[in-house]
Amino acid sequence: MFQGSTLMSHLVIEDKIFVNARNKNDPEMAQIRRGIIRESTRQPTWGQNLPKCFIPFELEFENLIRENMNVITFDDLKKVNSQHPIRPLSDAELKVFLKFQHAIGKILYFDEPGLDTHITLLPTYLIDAFKSIITDKRFCKGEKQTEQLWNLMSQKGVIFKSAIEKLWRTGKYQRFDQHKDYLVAVMTHLDILVEPKRYDLKRNRIPTDFYFVASMVPAEDTTGYLQSPFLTDRNIAIAFNSSSAIIPPALSFRFITYCLSIFDVKKYGDRKDDMLFHRSAVFTIHPSLEMHILCEDDRIFVRLVHAKNKVLILKDLASSICDCLKSALENISQLYIKTSSDNSEQSVGTFEMNLCCSVAKDPCLLSIGEFNKIDSIWVCPGHKLDHKKFVMSSWITEKEIMKKCEITCLDTDPEKWDLVPSDEDIDKMAPLIGKKSLFFLVELGMDLETWDTINHRQTKRDLVKLNKDILDEWMLICNVKNVRPAMRMIAQAYKSIGKDIRVLENTLFN
Repeated sequence: MFQGSTLMSHLVIEDKIFVNARNKNDPEMAQIRRGIIRESTRQPTWGQNLPKCFIPFELEFENLIRENMNVITFDDLKKVNSQHPIRPLSDAELKVFLKFQHAIGKILYFDEPGLDTHITLLPTYLIDAFKSIITDKRFCKGEKQTEQLWNLMSQKGVIFKSAIEKLWRTGKYQRFDQHKDYLVAVMTHLDILVEPKRYDLKRNRIPTDFYFVASMVPAEDTTGYLQSPFLTDRNIAIAFNSSSAIIPPALSFRFITYCLSIFDVKKYGDRKDDMLFHRSAVFTIHPSLEMHILCEDDRIFVRLVHAKNKVLILKDLASSICDCLKSALENISQLYIKTSSDNSEQSVGTFEMNLCCSVAKDPCLLSIGEFNKIDSIWVCPGHKLDHKKFVMSSWITEKEIMKKCEITCLDTDPEKWDLVPSDEDIDKMAPLIGKKSLFFLVELGMDLETWDTINHRQTKRDLVKLNKDILDEWMLICNVKNVRPAMRMIAQAYKSIGKDIRVLENTLFN
């Protein structure tokens, strides 16, 4: 059944073991243990040297777990380290130790601002916290609170913050209450929960009272969005094809959750319901442009849909969105690459981007290599539709992209360019910069030392977060220097890195 599939390398079929998993004394359990040990010796980390100074700490962790300490703060860990009778680890050695233990799955430690203050000594503690919220309906029977949570999540894909606090305050889930802020922060970091962006009347960020939970939405899209009138004339599309036989569902959910953290989900119908469905969603980029995401078993489709015609989709906007989505997929995929013992190029988690025809159902695919051979028109083989090369090329970042732009283009409406960007403006601009982050930072007048500082804080390759950090840092520097951080300065830097100023204008002022 798995012959020729990349999944073959993950199967252990040398033994035929039949075990009653409900009986811990089943004699064949010993055979399973031997098999697990045998497979352990075949893993890439087996046989690697381990610093002797790590061993006492491993034993100390086991003692703490026996004392029912599932999570320890970094400060408390440093106190334990300082009391070591032989030689305490330096701060750098301590970080290396934690990262190593995390890599082999013995603990969970995220070297990320806001998360590096805690260490989960027992990973199953974190998993149990997740399972108290993200679960199947059959496991909620008899638990009224959990049933109510599940019903709301399955209908709207949301969970209220107050509901999590109430659930963890009493009963068998009370053990999570002590570390609730940390646990929720980890769930957000892992794209299990995402807090949508909301702003006050001054367009400054404000917290919301709920999270989106993309993995809990069972509803299929019945809105008929992909059957909208003249859709083929209004959309351009790409597909990310997985090199493995199937895309893990968790990867699809994390990808949609990532999009939820950046873009506003589109509303529809009289009730203004969110267009968030099982492995698909529709996002509003700006009033005349939307993005449709569809995750299938072996590929992910992304469509930009214009209100009038696809030729009006600005190239810089499409290519910048493409850059951000590619980096997000690469980042999310690392989880599956790192945990795979198959180090070949076809290892699970790698994706290849193809261009698509404009037909939503069974679209034809075109590789970038084949696209480069086209003169001006591509006729898709399945539907015999003409596709203009210059329109399809909107997704692709050109190296020689420096466009001529008259200085006066910023003076057509000088007042709006003299405004100070709000939090909402910063959030909207971050995806537009794409992968030209370093050049953008330099054009804003910052030095390479500032780049090193900002880049060092990026523990995962998230272009949108990197670009947002650059803009936030620039705002701080302007305030320190008593310089008014006008939108005009950002626009000039944006233009200087070869971007189309119309993209910025349409996104901010439409």
